[in-house]
Amino acid sequence: MEDCKARSLAERLALPLDKVERVIERVGCSPLDVLAYLVWEFMEDSQRLKLIPRSGWWYYGVKEPESVAEHTTGVAMLSFVMAAFLRELGEKVDPYKAATMALFHELGESRIGDVHLEARRYIPSEELERAEAMAYNEVVSVLGDVGNSIRDLYREFESRSSPEALVVRAADKLELLFQALSYERHGYRTLQPFWETKENWKDFHHYSLAEALYNILLLLRSEIS
Repeated sequence: MEDCKARSLAERLALPLDKVERVIERVGCSPLDVLAYLVWEFMEDSQRLKLIPRSGWWYYGVKEPESVAEHTTGVAMLSFVMAAFLRELGEKVDPYKAATMALFHELGESRIGDVHLEARRYIPSEELERAEAMAYNEVVSVLGDVGNSIRDLYREFESRSSPEALVVRAADKLELLFQALSYERHGYRTLQPFWETKENWKDFHHYSLAEALYNILLLLRSEIS
């Protein structure tokens, strides 16, 4: 193992020595092979988001609801578009950072699943936040410094501590309401709680564009016969 310079590689990748040694036992001493193994280990976790349903939809009767990964994709696209327009309007916001933050913002759910608002009434918020942060840290830990940079974006999102975080916070709920509108257009009539829950629109006031997007959603919803 010493011939593989495991300690040096662990330091370069900002990874625990025992983790690097474990991977070397599987794939050998090549740094690129070690990296490749760790990337696929990360992907094995993140790809579970494709299989995890957005639980709030089925709680209110939506059959075969979207997955967390599908939601995340929508939030990332909306975040980029919103941030790009906001930058054109004079705001100091990076659309690429916003899209990246959105892409990874639900990563912890690959371990703990999606907990809908009704269920959150029975789980202390601090315990749920602690569990999600622990899951998030474990998922990105295999990526070393790259994982640290992803975790930093998540912490910004959680704390609303940057312009990009405020954009993604708004986009997260706007995409949710847009999906509710889509389901309602397909005949579902049980989704009023999504529109009434303050948690779903409390972050729109940071940017007038977010408020405008919300108002247009309300207009489109009023047109459903």
